[in-house]
Amino acid sequence: MSDDVYRRLRDAIVDGELRPGERLRDSELAEDLGTSKTPVRHALARLAEQGLVEMQRNRSTRVAPLDLDRIRDAMAVFGDSWIGSVRHAMPQIQEDDVTYLVDLTENMFTAGRQRDVLAYGVALRAIAIGFARLEGNAVRESVIELLGPQIRRFTQHAGGSFDWVASEKSTLEIREAIVRRDATQVRAALVILFDDVLPSIIDRTAADDR
Repeated sequence: MSDDVYRRLRDAIVDGELRPGERLRDSELAEDLGTSKTPVRHALARLAEQGLVEMQRNRSTRVAPLDLDRIRDAMAVFGDSWIGSVRHAMPQIQEDDVTYLVDLTENMFTAGRQRDVLAYGVALRAIAIGFARLEGNAVRESVIELLGPQIRRFTQHAGGSFDWVASEKSTLEIREAIVRRDATQVRAALVILFDDVLPSIIDRTAADDR
């Protein structure tokens, strides 16, 4: 029950149904979701750990503002985790693994062609987790899972600030390097994505917000 409540609240925050600053009351959420207060409190604790809600001193809870500095940090850790998995997973991948990873890049490419920011964030998380699983690194997978909602929330917010041309180019470079099983080139493409493309999108989003 706690997992279901967590997913529903997480998605409502990421999708913008629950707005930054909105107060979240245990009793009201429990009634709306058809559950008791305990699963709601467990879910809110997980959301606070991910930076999606803030626990106030008076014990009230509010949806956290979209903090672009926090997003920059989350994006950097996300990228470092993914690049680390590439370094260890690529030397041991098999043909079916290549097919699996290429299919995941196709989801990124399709999201880009459709200009679907939320689908792009979901696809980004999925392929990063795919590499962590191929590596067999549960710690990296947990880190990516933890940061995933923040990344999705940002991509949803970025909207018109998103650079689809640069994102599409990075996706193609990642896919081609995976097909060649070239770990060095996969890492190089990811460095460009996380050091250049995504930070530039954050900068544009900040400027548009101002």
